[in-house]
Amino acid sequence: MLPQSQVVGPQDPRRHEVEQFIADVYRNRYGASLHAFLPHLLAFRDGQGQLVAAVGMRVGSEGPLFVEQYLDEPAQALLSHREIACVGRDRIAEIGNFAATTPGVARELIVRLTDMLHAARVRWVLFAATQQLRNTLDRLHLVTVDLGEASPGRLTGDASQWGSYYQARPKVVCGNVAAGRAFLHQALKQDARPRTDSDPSLQVMVGAQ
Repeated sequence: MLPQSQVVGPQDPRRHEVEQFIADVYRNRYGASLHAFLPHLLAFRDGQGQLVAAVGMRVGSEGPLFVEQYLDEPAQALLSHREIACVGRDRIAEIGNFAATTPGVARELIVRLTDMLHAARVRWVLFAATQQLRNTLDRLHLVTVDLGEASPGRLTGDASQWGSYYQARPKVVCGNVAAGRAFLHQALKQDARPRTDSDPSLQVMVGAQ
């Protein structure tokens, strides 16, 4: 279990440390050079105070989502047109900057993240997922809906900073927060979580920046 968690905002004095942790994980995994991060970072520390995991978040009502660069229309419009859900932007969020030191830590982070999104009344979460991550989510029985390719050609910035990330064929997907949270908590109660310890995608589950 992760003993300490904290939400780190843009002006938090711990912000640089958490951003550097995320950047280091992405550089080691993909040769990426990240310099921009989502506004809210959920960070986790071990008993010695060392960072072991972090993930970024942005709610749709705060402004454009990074993943919307990959889409042909705003997230809430796409969810409605695809008959997935009719929700306002305040009920949609994106996650990204997902970095963890071990698969076990990553699994715990997923549980904490779904709890936080649920508490914030977020109903649908969007993120970019590589093929490896999509396979992992399938094995975990976490249902996602494919919204389209996450093409580097759609980015307004320099795609080269992402290193080899786009070679992993990421797609934009969405998931129902309440359904995912319920399943994860039930699996924890039954101690029946699928084992994914050998899957490196749980060590760096790359979502939207």
